[in-house]
Amino acid sequence: MNRTERRLWAQARTLADIGELTALWLEGAIQSYPCYGGTPDPETAPLVPVLAALNRAGVVTIASQPGFAGFGYDGALWEQRAAVETFAGSDEAVEHLAGAASAHGLQVIAHGAAGMPRWRYRTTREAVVTRRESDDYTWFGMQLSRRDIRSSWLGWGICERSAVSALCSAWQVTIVDPEWGRADSPLWTALASFAGLEAAA
Repeated sequence: MNRTERRLWAQARTLADIGELTALWLEGAIQSYPCYGGTPDPETAPLVPVLAALNRAGVVTIASQPGFAGFGYDGALWEQRAAVETFAGSDEAVEHLAGAASAHGLQVIAHGAAGMPRWRYRTTREAVVTRRESDDYTWFGMQLSRRDIRSSWLGWGICERSAVSALCSAWQVTIVDPEWGRADSPLWTALASFAGLEAAA
């Protein structure tokens, strides 16, 4: 992370500030994101308008992937479920987000701040989102710990303390499409609806 962008992130004071910087990173206006090396993966490009709007609507995205089924870089058969991991700053936001997801038949995993672990990830409610040759490969839906959120290396520790506190106080909400390989997943329609995009109307 260069000095100018580090200064931008260091000035983030609220969940909304982190959301705006995340949206700018997704859109390519800035090149750096805490706890992630480099720019978004190419597969994220078609999702950027929805993800950026979501970040500006009070829900900060942590990770996402589109639905996919086909042969990958290594010649193996890969399958993905469309999925997104987020921070949501209020009970109301969680209720509306979960409602939009449930209306489209999507799986919701929500972790409240009251049960946040201090030191280690909580993985008891994860959902498999990627398979390689039918073997489980990656999961979404773990609950991040306070230590990891506060870390300057693994989390958002370079931001203002108030912003880090906002993340630690937020809900961690994961939404997963239960169908494997669905490129036109209703997940993105649900998120667009939540974010108020005209395309969702």
